[in-house]
Amino acid sequence: MYTPRPAATQLAADVHELLAEDPHAHPDIELINSTELLLQVRNQLDAVIARQLQVIDVRDATVDECGRATRGWLIEEQLLSPHDASRYLSVARSLPEHWVVADAFADGRLTLEHARVITAAVRKAPAELRDVIEKELVTASEACDPGRLGSFTRELIARLTNDDAEAAAQRKYASRWLRFSDTFDGMVALDGMLDPPSAATLKAALTPLTGKAGPEDARTGGQRMADALVTVAEVAMAAGGLPEHGGELPQVIVTINYAQLKAEIDARTDRLADALTGPVTMNGLEITPNTARMIACDAQIIPAVLGGDSEVLDLGRKTRIWSAAQRRALRLEDKGCRWPGCQAPLERCRIHHLIFWALFGRTDKINGVHICEFHHWLVHHTRWRIHKDKHNRIRVWRE
Repeated sequence: MYTPRPAATQLAADVHELLAEDPHAHPDIELINSTELLLQVRNQLDAVIARQLQVIDVRDATVDECGRATRGWLIEEQLLSPHDASRYLSVARSLPEHWVVADAFADGRLTLEHARVITAAVRKAPAELRDVIEKELVTASEACDPGRLGSFTRELIARLTNDDAEAAAQRKYASRWLRFSDTFDGMVALDGMLDPPSAATLKAALTPLTGKAGPEDARTGGQRMADALVTVAEVAMAAGGLPEHGGELPQVIVTINYAQLKAEIDARTDRLADALTGPVTMNGLEITPNTARMIACDAQIIPAVLGGDSEVLDLGRKTRIWSAAQRRALRLEDKGCRWPGCQAPLERCRIHHLIFWALFGRTDKINGVHICEFHHWLVHHTRWRIHKDKHNRIRVWRE
């Protein structure tokens, strides 16, 4: 078994010593200066990591020692995100060809992202100008962040390659990408890059959906934007124009322990899902009972009742909850979200069971009402409630 090199061991000890210090014990100017130094050292450490990764990658060291390619090793064993693993490897593989970047990176004058932006730009430049461009971009990077540097490099490359407007537009379009990445806390990260026309289309679709839904709407701007993106996808699915596999509404398989289910049915409790203590899963991922119940309001349901040993005792057939006739009648009646003060149109709404389906609510017109995605979430995940009387009057309250 190999031990770390002495320099790496000493560095780890020095970091532990810094962590043991109390920042409150130091004056402001000292904290600022030492933080600036540490940020420079961080860049240098990234340069060391990139240099070592370049050798590891060339030697296929992780294949021999761990049975994984370098990127897979970074993701699966070092727990880097796919995006960060790709960034490190992109820079690592390019450093031998870009000595100006390598020197500035080693001095701590460049961040990892600066180095990635510069090396990517130089690869696209005319061969006879690459050395000059690399030096100028390294100098420019000392005065701007990676985002601004990226914009500058794209414009520079467009001018150097004599792109006309159409060629530039095609180049930007070819650079688009979108990626979903699972995070360690069970969320999903969404990041990407769009060409200007595509971004304008998406913004035009999302912006009308990002307003507050009423005084009870405490979502941040970012949360409203995220909800708007999901709403656009749901509207597209509901319109029926997508391919069959992608255009179907969610198909939900919810597993519930049989003994718990029977006990709750016998008791006729008014809070079935809240009392369940076992896991509820959707497509193999654990979700809360409230989330499962909310999705099930407008989904195709396959009820799976499990016994004590998790064997399937009953698997119901796929059914549509609301009939076409009921949907037409409720559209004529509601004309949009019925939550008082909400202006969301029908296209952004779904039919909600006033008495939840999971709590033995009937799929009758009197038990259905259109509400928007936000208020649908509000009813299922908070203490807000909505009721419709026999005269079609709506009342909402918070328990």
